[in-house]
Amino acid sequence: MRRLPVVVVALVTLGLLGPAGPQAALAQSLPTWLAGSGASGDNTLAGTVDTPAPGATLPTNRIVTISGWVVDTAAQGGTGIDDVQVFLGTMDSGTLVSHPTLGASRPDVAATLGNPAWSSAGWSGALDTGALAGGQNTLSVYAHTPAKGWWYTQLAVTTGATTAGAAPVLIVSAPIPDQKISDRLPYFRVSGTATDPANGPTGIDYVEVWLNGEQGSDSGTLLGVADVTKSGAWTLDFNPANYPAITSNLYVYAHSGVTGRRTLVVVHFEIVDRPVP
Repeated sequence: MRRLPVVVVALVTLGLLGPAGPQAALAQSLPTWLAGSGASGDNTLAGTVDTPAPGATLPTNRIVTISGWVVDTAAQGGTGIDDVQVFLGTMDSGTLVSHPTLGASRPDVAATLGNPAWSSAGWSGALDTGALAGGQNTLSVYAHTPAKGWWYTQLAVTTGATTAGAAPVLIVSAPIPDQKISDRLPYFRVSGTATDPANGPTGIDYVEVWLNGEQGSDSGTLLGVADVTKSGAWTLDFNPANYPAITSNLYVYAHSGVTGRRTLVVVHFEIVDRPVP
């Protein structure tokens, strides 16, 4: 008799899957989760990567979304997952290329698997394809549960070769979109990464951060020029109390001193007049 994947066995044991219907169809499409660093116990994880699809061809030097859902089916009262990380290669020897945010709404997962506690099983993050090699790449999506450590699933994607003269790849890690920033904070640190696709992080000669207006505009306020490390990480501190408590926009620019090209990322956030939670 053909053996079912461990994750399907776990779902059947919990009574979430019957012999037919959407639950069974979903279970048959789930990838296998493998034991990662510090993993222990039985494999009770269920979940999948929705985007990009396995075997997808990704645009070169672009920021794309990587997203999906995952639960520990043995957890009580929640998803049982407290972290998701994505590596090019594996966690032990590869490179971290995305650190997704947890808690995305997935009522479809809760409805299909019959557990309302899993309505926030989604995760989503930014993936910089400039960090991938030309051709086929293996991505490992790791999920962590406090009870059983790290478990992972893999997918292969393809990217084209890096194009000389391409615009800088710029990621803004903080603030996240729609984040509320208290004006009682002594400072807030804007941060992210920047790299020149053909020349690496050292090809970036500046990262500028403007508030509520584009670079050089009369309406915009220059918050400053960020500190950029050799690895491409950049940071800039500003005092929220110096600005109105309103819905605001950050205009972040990365400029390549090699190609002269510039990339803009706009982040919507809100300065609020209330204490830090």
